[in-house]
Formats: sequence, structure tokens, C-alpha cells
Amino acid sequence: MIYGQHHIDGVLEELIKSAPVQRLKGIYQGGASFLVNRKWNVTRYEHSIGVMLLIKKLGGTIEEQIAGLLHDVSP
Repeated sequence: MIYGQHHIDGVLEELIKSAPVQRLKGIYQGGASFLVNRKWNVTRYEHSIGVMLLIKKLGGTIEEQIAGLLHDVSP
């Protein structure tokens, strides 16, 4: 818990549970570099959650938090 505990708005919770966001758990932030060094194992999911939390921590709107959460999601 690098950013501590947070209350997550209902709409964000639903988005986090969605299949497109859950899919990010299997995609590594560093791409193929994970194959070189197993310590480089941050996923796009973890990154996206972190972006969302930082936006919230900085006072961002719910729309900005949604944008932060979904910025790595593709169809």
C-alpha cells in the first residue's frame, strides 16, 4: 500500500472490476523487460490504480480519476 488506504467511489469500483481493467493484470508495465529481470514486475493494472489514486490525492475530479484509471485500457 504505497499510497495508504482510500475510499473508492462506487463508479470507480465498478470500473476496476470490469473485464478491460482486470485484463491489465496480465500486462507488464515494462513489456518484455520482465523476461530479463523478474523484479521488474509492475503490471499495467497496478500502474493504473496508482495513477487513479495519485489524481485523487491531488484533488482531481471523479472524471479525472476515471481517466487516470482507464488511460492504459484498449478495446
